[in-house]
Order: sequence, then C-alpha cells, then structure tokens
Amino acid sequence: MSHPARSLPFALLLALSPTLATASDARPDYYPTLADQQTRLAIVGYRLTTANARWCDDVTPQPGWILGDLRQFKPGDRAAASKIYQAGDGPFIAAVVPGSPADLAGLTRGTRIAAIEGEAVAPADSGPTIRIDTAIVKLYTIDPTASWTVTDNTGRLYRMPPAPGCASAFRVELGGAQAAANGILVRITLKLARSIADDEELAAVVAHELAHNILRHRDRLGTDRSASRLRQTEFEADRLAVWLMTDAGYDPAAAIRFWNRHERPLVRAASHPPRSERIAAIESEIAAMQAARSDGAATRPPLIDAPPPLE
Repeated sequence: MSHPARSLPFALLLALSPTLATASDARPDYYPTLADQQTRLAIVGYRLTTANARWCDDVTPQPGWILGDLRQFKPGDRAAASKIYQAGDGPFIAAVVPGSPADLAGLTRGTRIAAIEGEAVAPADSGPTIRIDTAIVKLYTIDPTASWTVTDNTGRLYRMPPAPGCASAFRVELGGAQAAANGILVRITLKLARSIADDEELAAVVAHELAHNILRHRDRLGTDRSASRLRQTEFEADRLAVWLMTDAGYDPAAAIRFWNRHERPLVRAASHPPRSERIAAIESEIAAMQAARSDGAATRPPLIDAPPPLE
C-alpha cells in the first residue's frame, strides 16, 4: 500500500476541472434532498475506500466528507443553497460521515475550508469546482497514515486523525452522466441517487465506479477507447465491485438486485454490456470469491494483482 507521488496533484487538477463544471437547474426545495443524498454518498464512499485500503496501490487520507462550493450553482440558486448549508463564499463541508476524521475533528456541514496542512485551497480561478478540486488533490500530498490539519475561514485549526483509504473522492451532481469515474473522483447524479432507496444498491453503483478508479481504467484505456475495450473495463469494474462491497460489509448480491430492478441502462451505448450479461458476470464473480475465501482467508481480489490487457 502506498500513496501517490507528491508531483501528481497538479496533473490531477488539470484532469478534474474541465469535466466537472456543475450548474443547477433545480428549484430551491431540491437542496434539502441534495444535502441528504450527499450524506448517503459520503457514508458509502468512506466505508468502501477505508475498508479496502489494503487492496489499493494509491491510498490517501479519507476525511469522511463531501465538499461543496456555491459556485457550483447558478447565481440565482446560491441564496437557497446557502440557507441549507449555512455556508458563504469558499469551499465548504457539504456532508460529514459520523465517526469519520472530519466528524471526530469537529467539522460540521457548512464549515468553510481555508487551508489544508497550512496551504490555501482557494485559488483565484473562478471555475465552479476548482476550489473543491484543489482540496481533493491536496490530499494526495499527505501521508495517509499520519494526522493532518484543516483550517477554517475563521482561523480555527482542526486536527484530523489518520484514516487511509483508496484514493477517490465523491460528488453528487445535478446533471450529466448518471454515474461516472475519472480516475480520482466518483460522481453520481442526484436523480440516480434518489432513485436508489436501498443503501446496499447505492453501494453497488458506487463500488462499480470506485473499481474503475482502482483499476486505473482511464490510464489503461489511453486514447484507444474502442467499444470492445470499454466493455471490458465495465466487466472488470463489475467483478472488482463484488470484492469491494464484501470487504466493506455490503451484500454483493445487491448489485444483482439493482440491475434486476433498474431495467433501463445507465448509459445507452455499445460500450456498455447488456444487463443480462452484467448480472451473469456478477453472479459468477460472487461464486468465485466465495470459493477463493472458503477457508476464511481474506484472499486478494485477482484483478488487483493481474488485470488482463485491454483488447
């Protein structure tokens, strides 16, 4: 288990910003629901990343938060969002996981983050998520086994206990692809999150996207994003998600329940396998995992050590 090189964050920031601009077309009454779904995603993401840290090559501190910024919303929506989050200008805590480092340190919804480890997280750039992204990539420079600090906009210092986890952050979007991963961020839409009442099924969706990041699919695909190679990454993510869910205490069969219930595909494209094939692959992987761990040992997920070439 290691953590990413300190030279990575600047490249990661460039990868984040162009694809993550968010604009709200929501009515003001959406914001309480958005905050609730952010908390659900934060809990699921924290549980999956920390429980599976031993399998991940890239490990960062997992704060147990989801960050927000009023710039994510259209100017006319910002007052309504501010009332829910009790936040002003700057990156703020949108959701906190109970028992997480953020919670133990005393951070709460609406706390504005001015600095991490004494370094400012509010660049001059006016992008809607640039300040959040700066905070995300800052975590890549911190030893995940050490404590670290957050400073709020009043100058108060919060000491964060260590909680190593697979290197991924999480975000609820108000539009765009229903579920996606870009290498260091897992994103699901508010619409999709609201449609999944069962937290175990939500974990299945999040584990699948997290698996894309753990398996470095963005890097492994490179510029060759042919349909066959993309389909292979989807099957790999489905397979690894079985192990990630199990080790985080979720029922991997929830992925089967999700696909049986969710008849419409999340992405209508030849690059994504049909539902029946995905269910069959998940069932097969559950059986393979149970056989590999029949003696009680925590066998490593095979795809972690030897992912096949993408063809």
